[in-house]
Amino acid sequence: MANSHSFFASLNCPQQVTWTNDIKKMFTALDIAHMKPKGIDLSSYDSVKINAVPIYDQVSQGSMPPPGSGETPWSPAWVNTFACWIKQNCPQ
Repeated sequence: MANSHSFFASLNCPQQVTWTNDIKKMFTALDIAHMKPKGIDLSSYDSVKINAVPIYDQVSQGSMPPPGSGETPWSPAWVNTFACWIKQNCPQ
């Protein structure tokens, strides 16, 4: 699914999405703390860029934030925004 370049290429992304303006604020302190032991620093642009597709897979399946965390899964709009960021080559 998300591992396919054609999947991201087919997205309709009407606006520019950037790490600084859009993506960074999507990750909560709980998200960051949960993923750091797994080697992914969600507060780091470089780490999120390198792991963007696996992160997308998790948020699009509702697996992040972790079930039972008290936080709600990302909305479809947030998932789409993250996918558009990937499509746009993860601008900072």
